[in-house]
Amino acid sequence: MKLIFSLILIIFTSVTFSQDAQTVLKSLQNKFDSINDLTVTVSQKVSGKANLSGKLIFKKENKLRIQFPNQTIVSDGKTTWNYNKKDKKVIISNYDESGSGLLSINYLVNQYPSECNLSLSTDGGDQVLILTPKSKRNNIGEVKLFITKDNLIDKAVITNQAAGKMEVSFSNYKLNQEIPNSEFSFTPPEGTILVDLR
Repeated sequence: MKLIFSLILIIFTSVTFSQDAQTVLKSLQNKFDSINDLTVTVSQKVSGKANLSGKLIFKKENKLRIQFPNQTIVSDGKTTWNYNKKDKKVIISNYDESGSGLLSINYLVNQYPSECNLSLSTDGGDQVLILTPKSKRNNIGEVKLFITKDNLIDKAVITNQAAGKMEVSFSNYKLNQEIPNSEFSFTPPEGTILVDLR
């Protein structure tokens, strides 16, 4: 599940085709800086089989809401709630940018690339930015970002030893809608088991 968060920031890409990898990365970072909030439809496949589909809402700084049929993850940048509807349980924890790499947009856009070798390829009409970790001990693994001519991420593919191959597709983007902060708070339904790790 955390691997999905590693893709959240990479949504904020704006690139020009026929550039080198460093230029594409700089465009991604600049685009991220220009986006205050977004909503997008997310679909995840593992080993070629669809297993999750839902909606992702993001707002600076580090505010996040991901809704799947049986799971809701919400962060206000200070606290994170992970609610499992089926088990009627919510796990509450402190948001820690330095310790939660995959949950940190800043980490993924500005720090993770420095831990990787960058390269470019093409796939159909998409340009593909490839982030390959310099260390084999890196837990995220290789990330391939498929960038459309509309300067958005169409698909991201993550490959690592623990999870294998995961593909996340993004569609129906809506940018800078002035999403209210109330979207990033969570009140558990009555009868929910609370596990507070703060």
